[in-house]
Amino acid sequence: MTKSSPDKSSIQTWLSAEYIIYWGLIWSAISLVIYLNFSVVDASIARPGWFILTTTGLEEIGLLVSGCLCLRNWQSPDISSGRAVWLLFAIAIFSFFIGNLWFCLWELCWGLDPAASAGNLFFVLFYLILIAGVRLAILDRDVQLERQQWVLVTVIAAVGLTIGCWLTTLPARAEILPPTTISIVNRRHGSMHNQIAAVSAPKIPSQAIASRNNIAPSQRPPDWVLAIDRSMQPFINTFNLFYVLCDLVLLTFAAILFLGFWGGKLGLPWRTTAQAVLCFYIADTWFAYANDRVQGYESGFIIEVFWIFGIVQFGIAAALEFDNSIRARRLARRRTAIN
Repeated sequence: MTKSSPDKSSIQTWLSAEYIIYWGLIWSAISLVIYLNFSVVDASIARPGWFILTTTGLEEIGLLVSGCLCLRNWQSPDISSGRAVWLLFAIAIFSFFIGNLWFCLWELCWGLDPAASAGNLFFVLFYLILIAGVRLAILDRDVQLERQQWVLVTVIAAVGLTIGCWLTTLPARAEILPPTTISIVNRRHGSMHNQIAAVSAPKIPSQAIASRNNIAPSQRPPDWVLAIDRSMQPFINTFNLFYVLCDLVLLTFAAILFLGFWGGKLGLPWRTTAQAVLCFYIADTWFAYANDRVQGYESGFIIEVFWIFGIVQFGIAAALEFDNSIRARRLARRRTAIN
C-alpha cells in the first residue's frame, strides 16, 4: 500500500497540465525543426525516405496521447464540463488516428494515391464527430456572445466560405503528358554532342511517389486494396468538397468558442480547443489546395506541421480542463468542510 501510493502520485504529477504543456511544446518544436529542415527540398533531390515515416509517427503518437487524455476526462466524475464532449473528442481523434494510418499505408507501403485510401471513411467520421463535440461544448457551456462578437464570427465565416468556394472551383491538375526529348547529335564526330530535355509540366503519377521518395513498395498491393482504391477514385472530389465544408463549420464553431471564453483561466481549455481546430483548418486548407494545384504533390510540406500543432493542442486542452475541474472540486469540498 505504501509503495503504490508514491507511484500513483508520481504518475498524476507527470500527467498534470503543467508537464503536458511542456511535453506538448517540446513535441511541437521537434516537429517544426524536422519540417523546416527536410520538408522543403529541390525538385531534383529526393526527400529522405524516413521523413514521411517520422512525421507520421509524430502525428500518430500525438493522436494516441491526446485521445487518451480526452478519454481520461470522459471517465473522470470530477469534470465540470460535459463528459460527453470529451468522449466525442476522443472518438474523433482515434478516428483520425486510424485514417492517418491508412493514408500512410496507401502512400508508402503500396505506392498508391493516398487521396483514394480507405482512410477517407475514418476522416469523414472524424469531421462529423468533432463537429458534434464542438457544438455540444458550445451548448453545454451556454456560450453567450455580444452583438460585436457575432459580427466578428460572421466575418470569419464569410472569409472561410470565400476560401472554400475558391478551393472548390480551382481547375483540376494537368493531365499526365509524356516528356519530349530533343537530341542534337553531332554525326561528324559520331557522338552525342548535346541533349536538351523539354518537359511540358507533367503531373507525376501518384504511383511513382514511393519510388521518388526512395521507398519502393514492398509488394504488389493486395486485390482488396486495389478494389478499395478503384472504388474511392470517383469520389475524391466529393470527399475534398465535404472536408472543405466541414472545415468551414469547424472554423465558425471555433470562433464562437474562442470569443465566448475570452479571458480567464477557466476558459483556457476551450480557447486551446479553438486553436486546435484552427490548426486543423490551416493544414486541411493547404492540403485541399495542393491536391488541386500542385502537380505530383506528395505529403510532407511544411504547412502540414499544423496537423501536429492541432493534435498537441487537443491534448493540452484536455489536460487543462482536467486540472481546472480537480481544483474546482477540491475548493468546493474545502468550502463545504468550513461551513
